[in-house]
Amino acid sequence: MSSTIRPDNVKAALDAKVAAAMAQLGELRESEQPRITPHLSPRELLRAFLLYARGIYSVASTFGRAQAGELQFNAWYERWEKALSDADRALWREFRPDHVHHEGGQEAGLIDVEIPVATDSAQNAAPGAQKRIVRFAAHADRAASAVCYDYLRLSRQFASDFVRDHARFVK
Repeated sequence: MSSTIRPDNVKAALDAKVAAAMAQLGELRESEQPRITPHLSPRELLRAFLLYARGIYSVASTFGRAQAGELQFNAWYERWEKALSDADRALWREFRPDHVHHEGGQEAGLIDVEIPVATDSAQNAAPGAQKRIVRFAAHADRAASAVCYDYLRLSRQFASDFVRDHARFVK
């Protein structure tokens, strides 16, 4: 994201990232349902979700550093992050844009999980049919959409707090 975001476009840019992430989250939830969904790729939906959700931090960070200055933004960010619960802080740090790790060109930390597909004559699912979805290895006991929902909740809080606390720069 360019540092040339106009002050009157910051909130709109943040809102657009939130809306795009929410749309991807809805599709991800749909892909996790126990029915055949060949048109949905959980791995691709997850990547798109993370791109948009991480963009919330990137937009605010770029704008905040340009307008308030590096030191002021960093101090604000440290206070914001410190106010999170331990669990929320850990999740926030795990998914921050500067914490992305790649393994062989693929985002690391995803595992494939097979779930049973409900037998439904309209979908032509055979008894015992399975489908593959993805989960985060660090959260293997939770649906990826549930983890993403928590990260989006934090990202929305971050955006809201940023706009509130930097109102003099955001028009």
